[in-house]
Amino acid sequence: MKAWSCLVLGVFLCLPLAAQQPTFTETVVVTASGEEENLESVAAAVTVFDEEEISRSLETSLASLLRRSSGVTLLRSGLDGGVTSLFSRGTNSTHTLVLFEGIRLNDPYFGGYDWSLPLTAGVGKLELVRGPYSALYGADALGGVVQLFAPQRTGTSWQLLGETGSGGWSRYQGGVSVGSQSWDLSVQAVERQGTGELVNDDFWGKALTFSAGFRPRDGARVGVLVRASRSRTEIPFSGAQATPHRFTAAEETLVGLPWRFRLGPSLQLEGHLARVEGNLTFRDPDDPWGYTAADTDKESWQGRLSLRGQLGSHRWQLGGEWRQDEVTAGSSFGPALTDRKQTVRSLFLQDRWSLGRGGEVTAGLRWDRAGAWEELSPRVTWSLPWASGRVWVAAGKGFRAPSLGELYYPYSGNPSLQPERSESVELGVTQMLGNLMLQLVPFANRITNLVDFDYTTWRFANIAKSRQKGVELSLERRLQHRLLRLSGTYLEAEDQDGLRLLRRPQWSGSFTLGENFAWGQGEVSLVYVGRRPDLDPVSFARVQQGGFFTANLAAQLPLTELSALTVRVENLADRSYQEVRGYPAPGRRVFVGLALGRQ
Repeated sequence: MKAWSCLVLGVFLCLPLAAQQPTFTETVVVTASGEEENLESVAAAVTVFDEEEISRSLETSLASLLRRSSGVTLLRSGLDGGVTSLFSRGTNSTHTLVLFEGIRLNDPYFGGYDWSLPLTAGVGKLELVRGPYSALYGADALGGVVQLFAPQRTGTSWQLLGETGSGGWSRYQGGVSVGSQSWDLSVQAVERQGTGELVNDDFWGKALTFSAGFRPRDGARVGVLVRASRSRTEIPFSGAQATPHRFTAAEETLVGLPWRFRLGPSLQLEGHLARVEGNLTFRDPDDPWGYTAADTDKESWQGRLSLRGQLGSHRWQLGGEWRQDEVTAGSSFGPALTDRKQTVRSLFLQDRWSLGRGGEVTAGLRWDRAGAWEELSPRVTWSLPWASGRVWVAAGKGFRAPSLGELYYPYSGNPSLQPERSESVELGVTQMLGNLMLQLVPFANRITNLVDFDYTTWRFANIAKSRQKGVELSLERRLQHRLLRLSGTYLEAEDQDGLRLLRRPQWSGSFTLGENFAWGQGEVSLVYVGRRPDLDPVSFARVQQGGFFTANLAAQLPLTELSALTVRVENLADRSYQEVRGYPAPGRRVFVGLALGRQ
């Protein structure tokens, strides 16, 4: 606690509070309420990574950016291509909803999302909203929502980047964006690869994003969105056993048709129709138990329609969603699922009632139904603004629907499973101190009906519970071409027996400082993840995993008007640590590249 107090005090003392005008009013947030709001006006725990920060960081993975936010922990198994899990407010890795322009990306087979897959190329903004948002978005939003947005620009810009570095690393990235007031077009592509220190420890990944839109009139846009990702990761060992030929490969393709139309001065109709398909491949010809191959094909059709308007002091939103998930899976042991489907139908309503000097009340309710279950998810927020800040109190319920694997996997599946359910409350305070925004959010969650394996019946069952409580702190300073962000989280996360939940640190935090200088751009990012329980991959015993602290640097140094030298350093102090037990993280890595382009 003393260390955090000193750090916070130092920030207050060292920052001039009125040097330039803040740009929080220029940072727009959509995910928290389903409509555009300025960041300083949002009554929710939100972190936004805009296009300038993404570009200046030179990061390849979105997971590396998300580490910088309070309230979340991201842990990776080994190198860049290793499975990466996100824990929001101490909830499970399956309890955060992931959207791309409103299109759901979560895995319908066993839930969750692997954060090693999405790359920064083709992403113009990332929003992270913490807390239960099933009232607006439905299943999986118990711990929070992460939403990605494609770039939408006016004018013409293009970029090319070639990068090489430690461990056989290479990255090739390019993109072009053109647009005007009536249309926009963006194409972004990237390929990366690297080599580990062990035999069979290489990885590669690539992604392509295409976004186009036409604006027939003011307040209207009809778009096309395509995003395709491919990756392959070699696995050098399993427990204490070397696996010289084991690997996994993943594919994900999204095709969406988003649109919106303004029907009147205060009436907006918007929606989308989308298809998301994925494939996961596993191969190990040397497996001693005969599990040599597995293949999973996933497909999700989804549509959303919503109408927003204003009537007096009420800003309301109502709509519906439809989604059909389908999974086919099998292995060298035989078929697991064959064209198994689940259809979800949803209706939602939200009202924002302005009380004048009494603040604002936002109340939402959503109904979801699929198969044997249906769910009602409410959320209520009261917020009170004042000249230099805002306070709010929020309470809500969230749920995660049983996945197709949990319902129908041979022998262990249970078609009678009910959704996992959460109840949450939070108190938030946002205070503007000149050009510095301070946010403090204590929260508490209780999750019941958790799906776990029941060894008495040898099937999945709703038998587990957990609780999480903690405090999030963030200090953020946004000026023109300058960013300072300090984030800290204290978390207590336990199961029904009082045991700390695996891989949830009690203390975590980060510090980011980035600026555009006369000589170029620079950024430093520090991340701390405290001690946390984990499982030993050989004995499967609970162990205490040590905390780690990393420092990353990034710089872009102009050579000519259209070219720049890029330099990145990861793990600057060359620390030895493991994010996940049994998977050593890379040591110091240095990357040098050449960037060409016009913004």
